[in-house]
Amino acid sequence: MRTIPLYSLVIIPTIEQRNLIKSFKKSLKETIGWFGSANSDAHITIINLENELTLGLYINQIKDFCKTIIPQKVRFDSLDSFSHHTFFISPDEKSQLYLNNIIIDMHKSIGFDIKNTHAHMTIARGLDSEKMKKAQEQFNTTEINF
Repeated sequence: MRTIPLYSLVIIPTIEQRNLIKSFKKSLKETIGWFGSANSDAHITIINLENELTLGLYINQIKDFCKTIIPQKVRFDSLDSFSHHTFFISPDEKSQLYLNNIIIDMHKSIGFDIKNTHAHMTIARGLDSEKMKKAQEQFNTTEINF
């Protein structure tokens, strides 16, 4: 069983966007029942740290790295999925590249390995194929423009 990290560095969308994603999750939960991330706030994970010791070891490097990030507007414009287990909101191509580079560069800057990345905001994870199908059907006409 995978342990849940104690600390995460994340990018948080606006309150309006968080509330909209919360409503998506609530609506989906009414349709398919409980799912992973049903109660989590909308965010884009940059890096997870397992415990307070790890956070303490890397906090200054993380702060230094964050000072080097050149801000850029990002746009989320579609719904997508990873196989049949995770349903999410995806950024456009330019935003995807920008966010992925932040994630990769953050990991490298503190000496962490990262095998792959795909910046996104999860709506539901841990779905089986039937629940995924219902999620996709429920949101197939939903327009995304964050």
